[in-house]
Amino acid sequence: MATSKGAERLRIHVITRWQARIFLSRLVKVLVAVVVIFSLVTGTWRLIKAGRQLSLGVPGYSAWLPLPLLEGILSEGLPALALRAANSPQDNSSEALAAAVQVLASPLVVFPGGTGVTRLLTTEEEYELPQPLPEESVPPAPAEWEIASAQPPLVAIYNTHNAESYQPSEGQAKFPGKNGGVSQVAAVLAETLSKDYGIPVVRSTTIHDYPDFTRSYANSEKTLKRMLAENPSVLVALDIHRNAGLPAPPVVEIDNQKVAQVLIIAGSNARLEHPNWRQNEAFAHRLAKKMDELYPGLCLGVRVQEGRYNQHLLPRALLLEIGSDNNTLEEAERSARLVARVLAGVIEDLRQENPAKSG
Repeated sequence: MATSKGAERLRIHVITRWQARIFLSRLVKVLVAVVVIFSLVTGTWRLIKAGRQLSLGVPGYSAWLPLPLLEGILSEGLPALALRAANSPQDNSSEALAAAVQVLASPLVVFPGGTGVTRLLTTEEEYELPQPLPEESVPPAPAEWEIASAQPPLVAIYNTHNAESYQPSEGQAKFPGKNGGVSQVAAVLAETLSKDYGIPVVRSTTIHDYPDFTRSYANSEKTLKRMLAENPSVLVALDIHRNAGLPAPPVVEIDNQKVAQVLIIAGSNARLEHPNWRQNEAFAHRLAKKMDELYPGLCLGVRVQEGRYNQHLLPRALLLEIGSDNNTLEEAERSARLVARVLAGVIEDLRQENPAKSG
């Protein structure tokens, strides 16, 4: 009888321990779930606060995006910026969010799953940025102007995003702190205008997108103001870029050669004061029409976007996207030579319309 009671007590003790293990296992799972939920809520709230501080003002896009998603986008598309953010010893949530929005629009980006229509995101002129430290507030020193003719220049050419390059030819899509392939394309455009068509050009090689990419347009605005003040004869100002994020290079065959296609961007007054933006738009369509006449397929059209892109400084200021990061440098250079001929024809018309200014 004693043996039976002892066995029964032993059996009861074993069952109790098993139940305790189940209880502890479930308790651990609950605690883990609570920790995960708390972490998500805390991280989301910090990101919401950072997004509100940035005041991005991007219509149709929410600032409530997980920071790991933004970091993933940066590391896939722009490893240099992602590395910079990862190495920063301070909390960089707002910096990563600003960088994600800014760099994905260089200035254009195509989102996966879309219809193939390119959309423009906001630039640094569209939202408030934290004030830089005093030692960082000095803009880049102006580079020497390259004047391709002794005559008063009629065209001003510069690059807001100097680092942009053409990956198949140059090995990478950007060269931070340097003039990439897009600067070479601008040089070809200036040289062809001057030597082949007798159009005097002033070009700036000042770097605007380094060390602070978000200050690119603020820096290039100062450069263009200086160029126009020193060269009041200028009729046309061109900011040369290249596109990014396209699934295939925009290319057309002209005269049995592959040529990078060109997208013309005209800013509007949707975000900032720009009362004469319709004049820029009209000039953009004039340029596109001439391009279609001379080289059908070269122009991808005119796109009006919400930013100003320094175009408030001159009634004939435009942003040209010559190819994409997956075009070759040679394709973009060929495109620049064709654009030079188109510009020469349009500018000749402008000189006749404005003889006093072009004289």
